[in-house]
Amino acid sequence: MGIRDTYQKTLLMACAIAGDETKLAQELRVPVSRLVGWLLGDMEVPTDTFLKAVDIVLANTKLKITETRAMLEEIKRRRSAELGEPLTPDPKP
Repeated sequence: MGIRDTYQKTLLMACAIAGDETKLAQELRVPVSRLVGWLLGDMEVPTDTFLKAVDIVLANTKLKITETRAMLEEIKRRRSAELGEPLTPDPKP
C-alpha cells in the first residue's frame, strides 16, 4: 500500500464518519467535486487535507473507545448485580 492509497483510504474513512461526501466537503471546506476526485483516486490528496481527515478519524476512534469502555462497565455492573457481587473497579491501564 502506497502513500496515495493510505491518503485515499483515510479520506474514505473520514467520509463514512461524516455521513457522505457533501458533509465531509463542508468539514474540510473544499468543493464536493474536488473531494470526489480525491475519493475516486483521480487526484492526489493534499497533505493538509489528509491530516484533517486523520483528525476526523482519530476523534471518532477516541469516541468509540470511550463508548466501548462505558459499555463494558455497564455489562460488568449488570453481571455483578445478577450474581449479587460487589462491583470492583478495574485498575487503570
